[in-house]
Amino acid sequence: VALCFSPVGSKLRVRSRKFPALVNCMAIDWFHEWPQEALESVSFRFLQEVENIEPQVKESVSRFMAYVHTSVNQTSKEYLANERRYNYTTPKSFLEQIKLYRSLLGQRSKELTAKMERLENGLQKLSSTSAQVDDLKAKLAAQEVELKKKNEDADKLIQEVGIETEKVTKEKAVADEEERKVAAITVVVGGKQRDCEEDLAKAEPALQAAQDALNILNKKNLTELKSFGSPVAAVTNVTAAVMVLTAPGGKVPKDRSWKAAKVMMAKVDTFLDSLINFNKENIPEACLKAIRPYLQDPEFQPDLVASKSYAAAGLCSWVLNIVKFYEVYCEVEPKRQALSKANAELGAAQEKLTAIKIKINHLNENLAKLTAKFEKATADKVKCQQEAESTAHTILLANRLD
Repeated sequence: VALCFSPVGSKLRVRSRKFPALVNCMAIDWFHEWPQEALESVSFRFLQEVENIEPQVKESVSRFMAYVHTSVNQTSKEYLANERRYNYTTPKSFLEQIKLYRSLLGQRSKELTAKMERLENGLQKLSSTSAQVDDLKAKLAAQEVELKKKNEDADKLIQEVGIETEKVTKEKAVADEEERKVAAITVVVGGKQRDCEEDLAKAEPALQAAQDALNILNKKNLTELKSFGSPVAAVTNVTAAVMVLTAPGGKVPKDRSWKAAKVMMAKVDTFLDSLINFNKENIPEACLKAIRPYLQDPEFQPDLVASKSYAAAGLCSWVLNIVKFYEVYCEVEPKRQALSKANAELGAAQEKLTAIKIKINHLNENLAKLTAKFEKATADKVKCQQEAESTAHTILLANRLD
């Protein structure tokens, strides 16, 4: 059995005390330190496997390793003589030294190779950048020209947007004023319309009474009235008033006798239709003037005439209510004309307001288009400016690399 122990440390002493047979029952071979030639031979052998050392340098490196190891041994002896303490070196230490050297050499070689590659890449990048700088400068010049043009376009659009905005503001002010006018006219028209409706409501009972009076007339009672030979004055006054009121063209007949009245009622159906379709809203002034004396007669009352003739009472009621309606209508007519004029003014104002609003909508559409165009131009300008700044920054970095 061959047991190998290192004298370094206390393990050999401790095991020799614990197991005395290791000393008593074995033959101890103590291997002394390697000579200079052996150290050089071993180190040279291991250095043959290293590729990062030139062949002519390996021999001097092996001698230096042997020198380092022997120098440590010599210094350990001096340390023992001076300090009375041991410092052991073994062949293992020498082999570890070679291993450490090889490891450090490989690590430093990798680092140096990486730096060389980085330097080479940097040189290539410099060469490439130098070739690209001219292109970048030309590109920057073109971008600056484009940026200048986009700035000018944006400034023009700002002025156009300002002009359009001012137009819209002015038109809105005009529209607001027109809206106030329309509102005021609407209030006036509403008041006039209410007045007319109220006055016409007063005339409705008279018109309805006249219609009711006509409803009691028929061919039978009119024929009966026409058959009278010589009626009383109350009846002849009623027929005379009807002739005056229905005089065509306002030409009041001079002959208003019972004979003339019978001629008027000759065709009963035609006579009744003329009363039904009488133009009650346009009674000539001459007819009104001529009929006043009849209306002022105390006996010109439907109730009094009814005792003489039922048909004459209906005609009397018709005359009274038609005149009353026309009098109310004449009071209402100026108001109706004023209402019509006010409605015309309102319609004109509303048309004007509508035209202004259409114009405002058109201006707003133009303003919206200009605003969108301006926003797009601003975005293009910002983008172009960013590209120009990026190109300038790239050129600056390239100049710094140079």
